[in-house]
Amino acid sequence: MRNFISYIHLWTVAKLAGLVLLLKAETRSRFLQRSRIDIMACILEHSNESSRKTRLIYKCNLSLSQFNLYRDCLVETGLLKVSNREDGVEIHKTTKKGKEFLSDYGRIKSILDKMRL
Repeated sequence: MRNFISYIHLWTVAKLAGLVLLLKAETRSRFLQRSRIDIMACILEHSNESSRKTRLIYKCNLSLSQFNLYRDCLVETGLLKVSNREDGVEIHKTTKKGKEFLSDYGRIKSILDKMRL
């Protein structure tokens, strides 16, 4: 009987460990598979009245060259506004059109999450 209980205990621990590993792998793979739209949404979500380039790069986990590509695209489409403060620092702000994009993005993402796509 004691061996049977030990076997059940080991099986339970192994199953839980497998589940934890599966969850970690699933979380990591979701992060690695961000789409371009997900990255653009991240930049827009973190852009406010005082958002500097460095803050956005860290918050969205991008390199400088990646950030510059996305920033240029967002500015060209009118979703992001870049302005200079008096001390010459670039400030990034989400425009009204960018906020509408984020709203639509959130609705679509929640629908896809419910469908598990």
